Amino acid sequence: MNKYGADPLFILKSLVLCTVGVLLLQTFNIQVLNSDVYQVKTKSTVTQTKNLYAERGSIMDRNGIVFAESMRDTEDNLGYSRLFLQGSLASQIVGKVGYNGSGSMGMEKIYDDSLRGDEGLRVSVQDAKKREVYYRSKDVVEAKSGLNLVLTIDRNMQEIVEKALKDGVSEFMATSASAVVVDPYTGEILAMASYPTFDPNSKIQGTGRTAKNEIISMSYEPGSTFKVITAAAALENHVVSPNKIYANEGRCWQWNPRSEKICDTHVYGDMDMGEAMVQSSNIVFAKIASEVGAERLFKMARAFGIGTRAFDNYTGEENGKLLTPSELTRDDRTLKTMGFGHAVSTTPIQMVMAYAAIANGGKLMRPQIVKEWRNSDGEVVEKVKPVELRRVVSEKTAASIRKMLNRVVNSGTAKRVASQKLDGVLFGGKTGTAEKYNHLTRSYDRNSQVASFIGLAPAEDTRFVCLVLVDDPQGKHVGGLTAGPIFRRIMEGVYYHPSLSPMAHNLKQVKLGSPCDKDLAGMTAASAKAYAKKNHCPIRFEGKGSRVISERVDMGLINGKTLLLGDAVASKMPNLQGLSLKDALEVMGNIRMNVEYTGKGRVVAQEPKAEEILQKGAVCKLTLKEKS
Repeated sequence: MNKYGADPLFILKSLVLCTVGVLLLQTFNIQVLNSDVYQVKTKSTVTQTKNLYAERGSIMDRNGIVFAESMRDTEDNLGYSRLFLQGSLASQIVGKVGYNGSGSMGMEKIYDDSLRGDEGLRVSVQDAKKREVYYRSKDVVEAKSGLNLVLTIDRNMQEIVEKALKDGVSEFMATSASAVVVDPYTGEILAMASYPTFDPNSKIQGTGRTAKNEIISMSYEPGSTFKVITAAAALENHVVSPNKIYANEGRCWQWNPRSEKICDTHVYGDMDMGEAMVQSSNIVFAKIASEVGAERLFKMARAFGIGTRAFDNYTGEENGKLLTPSELTRDDRTLKTMGFGHAVSTTPIQMVMAYAAIANGGKLMRPQIVKEWRNSDGEVVEKVKPVELRRVVSEKTAASIRKMLNRVVNSGTAKRVASQKLDGVLFGGKTGTAEKYNHLTRSYDRNSQVASFIGLAPAEDTRFVCLVLVDDPQGKHVGGLTAGPIFRRIMEGVYYHPSLSPMAHNLKQVKLGSPCDKDLAGMTAASAKAYAKKNHCPIRFEGKGSRVISERVDMGLINGKTLLLGDAVASKMPNLQGLSLKDALEVMGNIRMNVEYTGKGRVVAQEPKAEEILQKGAVCKLTLKEKS
């Protein structure tokens, strides 16, 4: 016993008993008094819920060629990257996906709910090191993949249209150009584009005007292309006989001493309605509009869809503007000017569908961009059927106007549209040139114009209706000399394409096994010339440069080709090693180089090698591999 009289053993026993007592009390607190609280807290440290991301559906053309698809990210195995396999082709239609994985423009935005699918849910049990215990974890809600969207667009026709627009902007020094091709009997849009455009694989592209589909979003005065609607109103309402002669008014018409004159380009003499369409007489169509009257002209324009949205869900679509009968008669001039396409605002899609109605015998079809929806197994779950909105004019009226449109191309303002390369294919159509309205000065700007052409190919039994619009062309500014030739090039390209042409059996193609069957793209100009000479392959060169960057069938050469020359667009090949496919495509998109790839994951090999000199038109080949 120590001097304080305490037994050490007793003290030790007391401490042990106290400790045990505390532990018993804490255990009682945890297991009995607050068991619910501690059970929740314990579970939260070993279990987590994770969202299982649904694979976004693909977007493809009418033949199954993929425009956009998703690839699983290899790092976390949870999300997906969006890849646009055709680059800038049809990008304004397909659109783009934002940083949050939702569609930010185009089809990606319009049909985001259907494309994105439904997320799943996983309960993940983890150990002390936060590693998942797989045999205890479970997917409680399965992720459901999004639907695949099949467009009415044909990739090959889209390519023809975009090249023609690019060449046209360069040739006519225009601000931009747009075109759309539709099937007049179904309303299906086969191609639709504006130039300049953008590459959706690039984060820095896809803003401003390049991202806009101006066929849908541009509101403009249609000018003389509207004369078809004025003629339809006159014929359908039996107001003006096609044979009625309008006396020569000279170059300008002034109906009273105080009125502002309406003028034609030339003095045409006496004209009936057909000849006035051929010569595009503003004077005659102003007179016809006066005879038709505001009420009937308004109703006819509205029946054709002018001033109302053509689609029911297309983001960014403009309405245009159609004045009411009371607005048209507020003075003695406005109705007359509407007769030749002023005092009315429309969109390209409205105008092309109006002409499609003339082509198909008088029925206005709803424009169709979606062909069908497929599930992840490729099965069709919804097929979109053509929609006839209403009969606008009789077959007789439509036939009369088609004859006028055929004369416009053969002997009128669109003589430059007639093709010398397509024997037996007779186009019909109408030119248009309208001055832009300046809202600040409240007047028309004679130095700022929109030139257009809307054509039927062919004029009878029409297979394609195509609108071309050129914004602010320089030098040659009228539709017949700018938009018209672009239309012709588009149709020649379509008719010479083996999978697109309605009469391919009548056209001379570069056939398999012929001397020009070899792909010459990528060869030096000297090598291509030597090969062509040795193998008796007719060729011609376009552009400047040392290497063939692309080729096309030459419609002026029998079994021949046109070879486009170019030079390097980037001095050296960048190093793509270790990049994800999405990042690699962005890099190559910025230097505008086509990419082919195999495998999944990250880049492990590339051709050309890093730092090699690049040539425009060369193809970058990537090999990808997932981390082991």
